[in-house]
Amino acid sequence: MVLCLENLKALLGNHRPKLTKARETVAHHMAPHGPAAAQRDGEGRLTAAQLFRALNQIRPANTIVVEESPLNIPDLHTEWPSIEPDTFYTAASGILGWSLPAAAGIALAERDAGRNRPVVAIIGEGSFQYSVQSLWTAAQLRLPIFFVEPRNDEYAILKAFAVAEESPGVPGMDIPGFDIVSIAKGYGCDAARLDDVEAIKKAAAAAWTKSKPTVLEVPISKQVPPLL
Repeated sequence: MVLCLENLKALLGNHRPKLTKARETVAHHMAPHGPAAAQRDGEGRLTAAQLFRALNQIRPANTIVVEESPLNIPDLHTEWPSIEPDTFYTAASGILGWSLPAAAGIALAERDAGRNRPVVAIIGEGSFQYSVQSLWTAAQLRLPIFFVEPRNDEYAILKAFAVAEESPGVPGMDIPGFDIVSIAKGYGCDAARLDDVEAIKKAAAAAWTKSKPTVLEVPISKQVPPLL
């Protein structure tokens, strides 16, 4: 056994895996591609970067971010870097729908512990659908969570994967036609659809003062940057 361990140490000592540029980016920025464009697109929609920058400008200190908007992670980390301890939560292995119920659990724990740090959950419309019923739980428990849905009317991360795997044009990746604002109101939340930066800031500031969840849908540009 001792000999085996020594051999293993020797092998590990001689093996230094070389990270590619893409892998280095994954290690440091949570996604292999860089941030998207910083300006509104041709349809006048905000970019994810503009949305996250606006929220970071007005959020209280130690605001907890719960994230499940995979294509927008680079923009989130660029515009809202995690510099405060224990303030960023995300799924480590692609568990679809994790973030919405996790946000409810985190907000409940904050209240029970007496810390009462604000919670914002940033969830794309693709991920939102997997556990949308958690809005009812958050409303019943009167948790002041601020749910933000960057809405691009498509399952953009899967489109990016399709391009990376040289199989673009996969059907079923566009997801228009549902009204998350009405759905959220039906579950007992306050909800609105906004595309103006100042209105978004006001809605965010108000959300954390309520005794119920707020869901904000923000139309964002349809940009699918390459994964590699």
